[in-house]
Amino acid sequence: MDMANRRRNLSSVHPYVYASYEVGFDFGYVAVIDPVQDRIIERIRVGSEPGPMCMDPSEKKLYVINTREDSVSIIDLDTFKVLNTVHIGNPFVKFYPNSIFAAPKGNKIYVAQSDPGITIIDFLTDEVIKDVQLAGGINWPFAFAGNENSSFVYAACRSNDVIAISIDDDTVHPYTDGMELTFDGSRNPLAVHPDGHTQVTFGPAGMLTYFDDDSIGYSSTSSLLDNTVSGVYTDDKRLFCTMREDKNYLKVIGNLAIDKNGIVTHKSFADFPSYKGQDKIRLSRTQAYLGVTVQPTDSPLGGVQIIDLHEGYNHLVELPYVGDMAFFDDTKIYVGEGTSIRPIDVATATALPAIVLGVVTDRLKVNNIISGYSNQSLQ
Repeated sequence: MDMANRRRNLSSVHPYVYASYEVGFDFGYVAVIDPVQDRIIERIRVGSEPGPMCMDPSEKKLYVINTREDSVSIIDLDTFKVLNTVHIGNPFVKFYPNSIFAAPKGNKIYVAQSDPGITIIDFLTDEVIKDVQLAGGINWPFAFAGNENSSFVYAACRSNDVIAISIDDDTVHPYTDGMELTFDGSRNPLAVHPDGHTQVTFGPAGMLTYFDDDSIGYSSTSSLLDNTVSGVYTDDKRLFCTMREDKNYLKVIGNLAIDKNGIVTHKSFADFPSYKGQDKIRLSRTQAYLGVTVQPTDSPLGGVQIIDLHEGYNHLVELPYVGDMAFFDDTKIYVGEGTSIRPIDVATATALPAIVLGVVTDRLKVNNIISGYSNQSLQ
């Protein structure tokens, strides 16, 4: 009873941290980490090769892709029990699910895979609503984004296309508009302006597209987005963009938007010092901090760049191995280190003792880490 009460009290104010990992080639788990004590309090058995995860907007359920089994495990976050396992496609075709996202409204979970394209699950009933067919050479969706003020969920595809999926009726609307887009497939190239009307697609030449409540407007390129890879909007309408690996700065654009006539506007633009090898970019829950993982390029070590968005100062916490990353509140960042999870104290920019997930002689791999709902799929 004490453990149940502690779970309930912590999760209602401060979420736990969840890490999907595999042991050997057949055993998949989600580790539940208590961020107060930095220890694992539960290991939830899921399917083989668990990878990307998401939460529903109310943060009551966790959805975990079992990549090798073409399935999604659904976990109750009050009890840490697997409620259901939803299979994608049929047992005779390999579907390779690779990304998962919960719409900010509409009770729908979107799972990207190779064929037919996207499976939609109702997160109230945990049943498949529809398999969305992609056509016209558009294939391999791999990233999603959405916004509570938009009527669409957006998806990027490895065919260098982007599509909008109507939340109301699940119809698919390609909107590349003949523009040449390029995605590396490992980072999410999509973001949505807080007002819901401007969707940004990052890349060597980025694209902005206007959306109203039920239709798609003009698209346009902007040199402000050149050489970008991924990014996040803050609620105060600042867009932080990571850059390709040979650039040692972030782009920060104030209120970048496109209107219904295709006119691109912005309030401010600046470069913010960073490091070569930028990879994941995440906001803390209150948006007081920004975190950027840095892969080793010019030096033996990479790390995590922590930026205070109110004061503007930043620190690089050097690490020998940098995988996925998630903020817990404004106090800690958790980083995957292959066979362990590394907590980082945000206030002091200090790496804390690692949380070991298993016996070091096992083949063990951390895949994804999350601690709350996100309006972008976490690549």
